[in-house]
Amino acid sequence: MMLKKSALLAAGLAVASLGLLPGCNNNKQGDDAAPVYLTISVDLLPAQKNVADGLPLQIQTATIRNQFKVPGNGTSSFLDVQLDRYVVSWERIDGGTRVSATEEFGGDVIIPAGGVSTLTNYIFMSRSALMLPPLDQLFPFNGGIDRETGKQEIRMRGHITLFGHTLAGQPVGGTGNFDMDFLYIPLTGRAQGRPAVP
Repeated sequence: MMLKKSALLAAGLAVASLGLLPGCNNNKQGDDAAPVYLTISVDLLPAQKNVADGLPLQIQTATIRNQFKVPGNGTSSFLDVQLDRYVVSWERIDGGTRVSATEEFGGDVIIPAGGVSTLTNYIFMSRSALMLPPLDQLFPFNGGIDRETGKQEIRMRGHITLFGHTLAGQPVGGTGNFDMDFLYIPLTGRAQGRPAVP
C-alpha cells in the first residue's frame, strides 16, 4: 500500500513540474511583451522579375499594420511602432530546392497604433542577389535553365519578418509573404552574352 502511495505521489509531482516548464508555443505574435504586433501585406508587386534588368527587386506598395493583441484595450502613441529592419528569406514553390540567400534591410517608418503605414518601392532582394545562385542559372551564359526543374524560370516565395519596437521601447515583430517568378528577358539595345575576356 505504501508503494502505491509513493508511485501516485511521484506521478503527481511529475505532472506538476511539467506545468512549470516553458510551453512550446507557435504563436509568435504572443512571444513578446508588447500589446501590439505587426503584419505586412504586399499590395502591388511586379508580375515577374527580370534578372537581366540590373535592378533590385522592389515592391511598389506593401502595407504594414500595427494590430492590437487584445482589441478594445485602448490606444496610446506609446504603442506606435518604429520599424527597425526586415528580413527576407526564400522558399522554392516550383519543385526546386536551392534558394536565394536571406537578406536584411533597414526600416525607416512609424506605424501608428491600430493603424497602417505604406511602404513604397522598398527593396526585397538586392541587385547582387539576382546574379547569385540559383538565379544565375537563368542567364544565357550559364545555360538559361534551372538545373533542378529544367525550366527557364524560378518560382520562389519570399517570407518577410519584421523587427521593430514601440515608442515605449518594447520589441515588436510580424510576418508576411509574397510569391515571385524570376526569369531572364533580353534587354533591347544591349548585347547579351558572356562578358569578353581581355
